[in-house]
Amino acid sequence: MKLKHLFTINILFAVFFGVSCTFFAGWTLRIYGLSPDAGALWTTRLVGGSILGFATLMAYGRRTDSQAARRAIAVALFVQDTVGFAASLAIQLGGRINALGWSNPALYGALALGYAYFLFVRPDAS
Repeated sequence: MKLKHLFTINILFAVFFGVSCTFFAGWTLRIYGLSPDAGALWTTRLVGGSILGFATLMAYGRRTDSQAARRAIAVALFVQDTVGFAASLAIQLGGRINALGWSNPALYGALALGYAYFLFVRPDAS
């Protein structure tokens, strides 16, 4: 597997969650058992926009021949997925989200491990 393949997999998830959070924020909150108040809707839409921004970076990373650019994008995604894992795990363990919430730390954790692999174990496989 190459880094651009991880970008491709990540793009699929990012577009799904980015569009869901941006355009269907109320629905997204409700399926996790959260109330869609004004603050939660605003934050969910902001997160969705950020996720779509990261998807754009991944698309660029897939197409570029620059190993330095791919590595920089992988570092940004590693940081984002590591923070996403920690935040998702904390809210899940706090009992504030229903069982579907376990999908978030699982996904963020898997992606963080994937980027860690390409950054620290096989940096030449990008």
